[in-house]
Amino acid sequence: MSDTVPPPQPHRESQESQALRAEAHRWVRKRRILYTILGIYAVLSLMWFAIDMADGTENLWFYWPMLGTGVIVAITSVVLVGVGGLFGVEWEQRQIDRYVRQHGTPGTPGVARGDSGPTDAPR
Repeated sequence: MSDTVPPPQPHRESQESQALRAEAHRWVRKRRILYTILGIYAVLSLMWFAIDMADGTENLWFYWPMLGTGVIVAITSVVLVGVGGLFGVEWEQRQIDRYVRQHGTPGTPGVARGDSGPTDAPR
């Protein structure tokens, strides 16, 4: 008599778990990009400082490129990470919900969820 054990089934993740992992992957990727940009900014700042000090200290200029690049790095940081509720995850979810309400479900073109009339009617 031979006892055969079926091979173990691969763990199937639920859609929620997959969506959470995808969101986590995007978050980690954004952080990696941000840290790379901050590292490049630090190296450039040190380079500008070293060049300015080697050139002579009678006319300091290194802070001007640091300031200009710092503004760009700050804007990039806000775009990548977001600022609280301004353009964060909650804002994104609100916009998605608003779009779905306005455009309806895929099976009912032209009719928003919860509405019985067309979407071009004045509100």
